Formats: sequence, C-alpha cells, structure tokens
Amino acid sequence: MLDGVSDDARLVQLLDSIDDGYVAVDGEWRIRLFNRAAAEFVGRHRAELIGRTLWEGVPEIVGTETERQLRRAAAGEKICFETRSSTRPDRDVVIRAVLLPDRSLTITFSDITERTTAERTARESEARFRLIADSAPVPMWVTSLDRKRWFVNRAYVEFLGVGYEEATQFDWRSVIHPDDIGRILKEQVEKEASLQPFMLEARYRKTGGDYCWLRSHSQPRWGPDGEHVGFIGVAFDVTIAKDAELELQRQVAERTAELEALYTRTPTILQSQSADGRLVSVSDRWLEFMGFESREQVVGRPAVDFLSDGDLERYRREDWPALLAGREVKDAEYRVVKRNGEIADVLISSRPWHDSEGRFVRTMAAIIDVSARKRTEEALRQAQKVEAMGQLTGGVAHDFNNLLAPIIGGLDLLQRRGVGDARTQQTIGSALQAAERAKTLVQRLLAFARRQPLQPSPVDAGRLIEGMAELIGSTVGPRIRLVLDVSDDLPACLADPNQVEMALLNLSVNARDAMPDGGTLTIAAGVEQVDEAAHDLRPGSYVRLAVSDTGCGMDEDVAARAIEPFFSTKGIGRGTGLGLSMVHGLAAQLGGALRLKSAPGQGTEVQLWLPCAAARPEASAAGQSPRTVNGAGAVLLVDDEPLVRASTADMLEDMGFTVVALESADEAAARLADGLAVDLIVTDHLMPGMTGTELARTVRSTRPGTPVLIISGYAEAGGIESDLPRLTKPFRHADLAAMLTTLLG
Repeated sequence: MLDGVSDDARLVQLLDSIDDGYVAVDGEWRIRLFNRAAAEFVGRHRAELIGRTLWEGVPEIVGTETERQLRRAAAGEKICFETRSSTRPDRDVVIRAVLLPDRSLTITFSDITERTTAERTARESEARFRLIADSAPVPMWVTSLDRKRWFVNRAYVEFLGVGYEEATQFDWRSVIHPDDIGRILKEQVEKEASLQPFMLEARYRKTGGDYCWLRSHSQPRWGPDGEHVGFIGVAFDVTIAKDAELELQRQVAERTAELEALYTRTPTILQSQSADGRLVSVSDRWLEFMGFESREQVVGRPAVDFLSDGDLERYRREDWPALLAGREVKDAEYRVVKRNGEIADVLISSRPWHDSEGRFVRTMAAIIDVSARKRTEEALRQAQKVEAMGQLTGGVAHDFNNLLAPIIGGLDLLQRRGVGDARTQQTIGSALQAAERAKTLVQRLLAFARRQPLQPSPVDAGRLIEGMAELIGSTVGPRIRLVLDVSDDLPACLADPNQVEMALLNLSVNARDAMPDGGTLTIAAGVEQVDEAAHDLRPGSYVRLAVSDTGCGMDEDVAARAIEPFFSTKGIGRGTGLGLSMVHGLAAQLGGALRLKSAPGQGTEVQLWLPCAAARPEASAAGQSPRTVNGAGAVLLVDDEPLVRASTADMLEDMGFTVVALESADEAAARLADGLAVDLIVTDHLMPGMTGTELARTVRSTRPGTPVLIISGYAEAGGIESDLPRLTKPFRHADLAAMLTTLLG
C-alpha cells in the first residue's frame, strides 16, 4: 500500500485506464476483475458482475464459439481468435485468453469492428470491381511495370477467343495490323514513359480474321506511397465508345488531381481550408509546430482561431476574399498563436483549388516559421540602438570630463590655498563635493556606455552600497521602500567599483519594473565561504551582494533564459534585454558568479558573488593627505582644451615645475625636434592630428628615459599602450601629485 491506496485499488485504476476490455475469472469461472471498458462494452454495471460466474454474468456467450474457445484456454491452451460479439452482434472483437499458474483465467478483448469493416469493404469493393468489369461490354485490363496483365475482364477474353489464363499472357502485337504495328509500338513506349494518361488507336484482328478499329485508353497506376506500379486500360470500338471515352477521361483526371493533392509529402507546414474558412486537413508538421497531438483537435475549427488578434481584420479584409476570388496569396506575414499561447511569426502562401467545373473546393496553404529571423532582426535593432546610445553617452561624458577638469582643478586650488574666510572655504568645499559627484556620475555614464575598462581593485562593498543609496532611491521612486542590509566587518572584494555600481543600478531598475504597484527592494551584502568547487565558483571567500524584490517573480522557463543577451519580458521598446547578461559577464570576468532565485508571486533575488581581495581598499584622493611633489625642472604640457590646459598648468606650477603649455601634439613634436629641453611630458590623448600616444611613442624613440604621462577625458583605454602611465580627467591636485610621485620615483 502506498499513500493509503491498496495495490488492488491501483490495479483496478490501471486496468480502467486502458481501452481494451479486461476480465479475470478464478478456477470456478467466478468473475474477479471486470474493467471499465469491458463493463461499458457488455452494457452492465461492474458491481452486478463481480462474484458471479462468467456464464451467469454474460449469458449471451453460453453455447457460442466464444465459450468453446474459453474452455480450451481453461484447459491450458493459449487462445486468440476473432469473432462476432455475443453481447453486441453489430461489433467484431478479437479475444485473447491466458491461463495463469493459480488456475485463474485472464481474458482481454478489443473492438476490431472498424478494421474488419474496412477489410470487408475492400473485399466487397474488389468483388464489385470484378463484377462491374466483367459486366462491361468492352475489354479492360490491368498491367504491372513489366507490361504483364494480371487482370482482364470477360469482354477482353471473349474478344481474343481464348481462355482466361491464356488471355493474360497473350501478345497483342500478333493481332495488330502490319501497317499499324510500328507506329503503335513507338507511341506506346513514348507515352508510357511520360507517366500520363494516353490514348492509342489501331486496327486489331478479331477471332474471325476481320480487323476492327479499337481506341485504347491507358493511365498509370500509383501505389499507396505514390510509386508507379503499372497501367490500367480499356478499349472501345470507336463508333460506339466516344461518349464513354470522354466521361472516363473526366473521372480519371479528377481522381488523379485529388490523389496528388492529398498525398503529396512535404516537410513544410501545410493546412487546407474549406469555403467557409474551416480547417479540413493539416499536415503532421502543422500539428507538431502548433503543439497539438491529433487532427481531431483542430479539423473543423475556423482557421482564424489560430491567428493573433492584431491580424484578424487584415486577413478577413484582404487575403481571404482574394482566395475566394481565385487569386493566390504569397508570403503573407502573420502571427499565429500556438496551443501553449506562444506567438510565432510566419509567412503563409495560399492558393485556391477548384474542381473541373471551376467551383471552389478548398485552399492549400504552406506555412514557414520565421520567428527566429524576427528575433534576430529585433536583436540587431536593439544592439544598434545600444551602440548608438553608447557612442552618444561616451561623447557627452568626454565633454563633461573636459568641463569638469578646470572646475575641479580650480576649486581644489582655491581650497588648498585657503582663499577667503571660513564661509568662503565652506562654499568652495560644497562646490568641490558637487563637482566630485558629477565626476562619479560621468564615470557611471561611461560604464553604461561600455567605455569604461575593467579595472579590478579592492573595493569596500558596504561603503559602495551606502554611497549609492540616494541614487537608487531616486531611481526606483517613492512607491518602493529601499532597505540596506550590510554585514559588519565586511571584507574588501576584488571588483571594478564603477562596473559594480552599474550592475547594482541595473538590478534595482529590474526590481522596480517587477513591482509596478510598489513593494520592498532589499540590497544586502555579506561574506560567504565556498569550501568545495561549485559549478560556477572556485573554493574561497566571497562577498555576496544580493538585490531582492517583492515583485511578480519568474517561472522556471523565464528564469532559465533571463541571462540570455536580448531576452526581455518587458516588451519591444521597454528594455534591451542586456541588463542581466551584462551583470553575468561582469561576475565571470571578476572570477565570481551570478545566481538567480525566483518563483511566480514570490519575488526575485539576484546574487552577485565577488572574490574577496587580499589587500584593503585604498582611500579616495579626496580623503588623502596632499602628497608633496618636489617639482624641479621643465614640464611640457599638451592639451587642445584651453581651460583644461590652464588648470593643469596651474597645478604643475604650484608643485614647482616650469611649464611649457602647447595645444597640439604636432606642435609639441616639432618643438622637441628643435631641441626643447624638458624633464617630463604631460599630454592629452585624443587631439586633432597626432595623438598623445603617438607623441609618447616618438619621445621614447628620440628621448628614451623622458617620462610621459597620458591624461584623457575618455575613460576607455583604446589606443593607449598598456605600459604608458595614464590619469583620467577630471583630477585633483592630489591625484596628479600621486601619479607624478610614482612616475618620477
């Protein structure tokens, strides 16, 4: 017994689930089992039968062949026989009986009425054919591929004046008129090879020796799989058979066209509609594509049941009237609804089929699934949009960096020199803080535009989350409560802070979209230990960042595809489908992993696992004590932005350097070639003409040992050699001093 259900009850349930009748009797013929199908077939309630003998429960079988066979089975023979049902004389059954070791007998039976009816129909059809053929006053025959006749009718035999067997072997060439035989043999070979119905006329010698003109009509025969198996022919006396000839040709042509249409095999999705727009046939591939098991589920239903609502009006207004008018419809784009509710993009080509009198019979349509192509096209459009947005954002961020450089540099200079009274210094400090926030915002824009190179370093994840709380809170809106849950003594993780900020912002936006009616967004950070290698993580210590919401959640299918590039449930134009895939890629690059937990109605939690760092995070430049640079010597400063050039020159002069400021790398290269003596070169990267990297390469070849520092408003490192020291704009006096201290030793 399992789950409170006995084995006997399970056996009854199992037997009731099958379509065949099943009966079990003991050695005294008492009924022990009688399944549902058997009870329904004999028309009795099972409760009335159990415990009674088989002869009492089903008295109709007493004295029949069925009783005799069952008693043979009870004597030990394995019995299987076909018979007319004793309880339902209009049905045929096949009965099997097996004696079991405990002397009980199992009896199974199946209703085979459809098969036997079909067999009787076939036999009767063949008999009718022979009867009709033998009743015909004209010769008829059927041949195989080797031209041997395996059937001839009575008129055929009588025309030759021989016996039936001799008639099937008779060589017709022996009775064709000598003047016709050459032509007839040539036409026969050519027309048989065409596999088309054909007609021959010639003079044939009758038994009395006279010749008569016969017109023979032959047409190819096709097997059940469409293969050519021979010919069927009939011959008429031309004078009396003209009308019969035309009628036979019409019937043969109609039948041939119908068979070709019904039995054409193709891997394409096919459907056929009647004049009232209902499905009359579909191919196996159609059923597979639309998700149905049998034709009974769809045949007879209106074809429009499977079109999306947005396509119904166009179909009824344009394509269906065109088909009814006899016009073909080619590659019409539609969206069909599968059984599971999935929408598929398809191309439908349809043509009407008319009978020999021009009456509309049905349409035949071929369907091509283009869903994958549509998804690819949409993904390409989204990628182009993202790329264009990235280029625009990157360019704007570069311009902001160049604008922020003199602002931050100037405010930093005023703060370091203590200009003004305490209130003035407070104002300068506030302005500097705002400029630093703008700098951080630009870095986030560059990270979104994917123009920020991955620069892993030890990161205080707790401080990073707290620093983003205000931005995330304003992004998700007032209807969503933001909760931070950061563990105390959280170790540093190895990450790129800009990219992690962007990842947390993306995940927060996804959480917001999953809670249209409001909810709670929780951002947590904790430390986890992985002792054994997981499928996505190596053993070691990790900082686990988790973004969870109380939204609608995802089912297993959606969750499984959530990190696929361009996969989105937000609809066209509302999301790129890149958010989670970018976060997943970031985690993989950093040696961590992304894990997803979700269920419909239970919200979603996305975990970003990042490896712990061995070192502690460095303090930001704003919080460091100013580093002193013993500026001695001449510095060549190159930047095409006047304000940036002036601000940087002020910083360098404040450090004690003598500054030669130029606006282009081409001019700097010329001055150096003329013998300008400098101890250090500080140059922008992207400028009209020669770039800063090209200038550095020239200096390395002509003045080896002269230090070169690249400063750039772009955060990306494209085009800058990896071994060149580099400082990203905007920067403060302390940032530049720290870099020069490292560079000059």
